[in-house]
Amino acid sequence: MSETKLPRPGQATLAGWLIVLGSLLTVVGAWDQISGLRSLDTRERVEKVLAEPPLAGSGIELDNILDLMHIMALVTGAMAAAAVILGWHVLQRNKQARLALTVIAAPLFLAGMFGGGFWSTLAAVAVVLLWMSPTRDWFDGVSPAKPEARDSGDPDQTSYVAPPRPEAATDPAGSSDATTGAVRLSENQPPPWTGAIAQPANAAPKRRPGAMTAAAVLTWIGSGFTALMMLASAVTATANPDLILEQLRAQAKGDEAMQEMASLYTTDIVVASAWAGAILVGLVCLAAAVFAFFAIRRHSWARIALMISAAVSGLSLLLFALAFPPAVVLFGAAVATFSFLLRPEVAAWFRPSR
Repeated sequence: MSETKLPRPGQATLAGWLIVLGSLLTVVGAWDQISGLRSLDTRERVEKVLAEPPLAGSGIELDNILDLMHIMALVTGAMAAAAVILGWHVLQRNKQARLALTVIAAPLFLAGMFGGGFWSTLAAVAVVLLWMSPTRDWFDGVSPAKPEARDSGDPDQTSYVAPPRPEAATDPAGSSDATTGAVRLSENQPPPWTGAIAQPANAAPKRRPGAMTAAAVLTWIGSGFTALMMLASAVTATANPDLILEQLRAQAKGDEAMQEMASLYTTDIVVASAWAGAILVGLVCLAAAVFAFFAIRRHSWARIALMISAAVSGLSLLLFALAFPPAVVLFGAAVATFSFLLRPEVAAWFRPSR
């Protein structure tokens, strides 16, 4: 039995889809929490909690709690987005994806509990199923029919078929092959062993697929363009901070909470925020470029990291495109990169040679 044809147990299928769907709904919930974090209803609910024991008189301010909730929602959404991709690769029997999910399961559980997320808890608990039998045996390559047999694909483990016995040299009709003289066998009798050893059908190709090269090029172009855009926005904010302040205050009209928040901004805060965002996004773009570099050098961990980077970037760009439509081009590049990395020839190229 080849490695790719080893049947996936139902427990593995259930765990994988629970992780994918639970994490996807966690991303949606985190975005919903962030969008309504500064609303009047949320502020009133947090104020009620602060007015009751044990937080009453603790000195904790409303803005501190809201900032903490914002950070936890961002962390939860980022880890859940990564878990969606890793959960899909778990369904493809990827051991590195199972290990990565195990690492982020505890933080995802804690961050989800802080935000009251049921789905993040479900996804984190489903990771435990990946280490239980029969899913554990499936990852180790143990056939459910014969637990002692390892599905390693080693040619030395190719079964030996014994040649036919002398008394079975001829069939009842005494017929034989006219061209080679080989004995014609019945349908129920195995063919004679010829001495040839079967080669594994899933050997990794030596030539780098074009889809992998395209994914790396798109990553470099998209990362460079995004970094330049953020740098340009930081320079613009430095040159015209008053103009940005006017735009912020104009957008806050009609919302008392937003107006109060906009009134706290100064030109120094605007400039510092712009440069902080540019540096943060620049580091993320640099990391994606490094992942692409190691991926084309055939490091499997870099492919997983690049897929996570493309998925998180695509989700962020999709939300950003609602306010800045030209960003849809970068969103398309992120989706294309993720699709290229999922192609079968790319996955086969990263498969260890036997």
